Amino acid sequence: MERFLRASGTVVASCFAPITFSPCPVVVFRLNSNGSQSLVGMGSVLSADPNRVVVKRIVLSGYPFKVYKRSVVVRFMFFNREDAEWFKPVELHSKYGRRGHIKEPLGTHGLMKCNFDGRVKSQDTILMNLYKRVFPKWTYDPFVPSTAQRQHCLTNVE
Repeated sequence: MERFLRASGTVVASCFAPITFSPCPVVVFRLNSNGSQSLVGMGSVLSADPNRVVVKRIVLSGYPFKVYKRSVVVRFMFFNREDAEWFKPVELHSKYGRRGHIKEPLGTHGLMKCNFDGRVKSQDTILMNLYKRVFPKWTYDPFVPSTAQRQHCLTNVE
C-alpha cells in the first residue's frame, strides 16, 4: 500500500462508489486550498471484483548474532520468547536472497535460532514480511459541481 503517488509507474486505487464497469475512464482531481482543482491522475476502471483485497505490508528486521553455516541466531526482531513462538510458521528472508524459517526461540529476550537455504553472511539483515488487510476509507461523495462553478475554477487557473 502506497501513501504517496509516484511520478512514474502504475497505481491501483480502491474506493467505495457505485459499480462501474470497465473500460470506463477515470479522472482524479485534488482540491486546492483556494477552491480550484488540479489534475492528479487519469486512467480507467479495472473489473468490479468484490474478492479483490488491499493489503498492507509490514517488514520486521533482525540481525545475525551468531552464524554457523546455514544456522543463524537472530536478535532484535523480537523482544520476548512468546513472539518468536507465535511467528514460527512465517517464512524469513535476507537482503542477500536467502530464505529460511524459525527453528526455535532461545532464552527469554527474543533471540531465535533460524535455518536458511544457504550460508548467511554476518553483515546480512534478516527480514520477515507480515501482511494485514486494510479497507478503503468510506468517503464517497456524489457531489458534482455545477457548470458555473467549473467555469469559475477554470478561469481562476494561473
